[in-house]
Amino acid sequence: MESGARKVKQDDSKPPRTLRVAVVEDDKVVRTFIERLLGKPEHNCEFVGAWADAESALRELPASEPDVVVVDLELPLMSGAELISVLSRKMISAAFVVLTVHDDPAKVFAALRAGAHGYLLKGSKPEDIVGGIRSASEGGAPLSQEIARLLIQSFQEPPKTEKPPIPGLTPRETQILERLAQGMVPKEVAFELSLSYETVRDYLKGVYQKLHVRSRTEAVIKFLQHNNDEGWAT
Repeated sequence: MESGARKVKQDDSKPPRTLRVAVVEDDKVVRTFIERLLGKPEHNCEFVGAWADAESALRELPASEPDVVVVDLELPLMSGAELISVLSRKMISAAFVVLTVHDDPAKVFAALRAGAHGYLLKGSKPEDIVGGIRSASEGGAPLSQEIARLLIQSFQEPPKTEKPPIPGLTPRETQILERLAQGMVPKEVAFELSLSYETVRDYLKGVYQKLHVRSRTEAVIKFLQHNNDEGWAT
């Protein structure tokens, strides 16, 4: 005669709970793709809405009470990283997943610091996108393989030798120029350095005058020339 209570076998075939997913993406084709992808019965997701810009998302998205919010980084006015920073403080039970084309480590770090739980590339396989969304809802930190590899490499790189500052530029102006050279746009620089967009624009005007250039591109070229010891002439 068996002693003790008989163990009840758990039913592992039970489907995962239905996830409520919202999207903030200015590209209509991408929005439609995600909606159709999540609408497949096997993914067990409920698409609760899509917004084409951060401003309307800030007003309307919280009321939809999603489990996961999928956010593009490049939005018309406020950036995706800025949106995540604001919404993540209001929607503490939601997970935020970046879905973007950008694989720059600086953008990845900025998004994660803003409160993103995962970072996926738009070129990922559809099943990886769905899997990343569900992983984020369960407390995971999904990263596309390319992004994970970039982050590992960024930690493994030897420390770079400090270059002398560009003559005439203040430390803040140099910080802004460094980030532009990394591929950031002024809105992202403002978020990264906790400055207003207008303040960054004012600094850039000073940079242009000091370097005798007329555009952001020219300023970045001069910065790269200086750092690569290819000459410095103003």
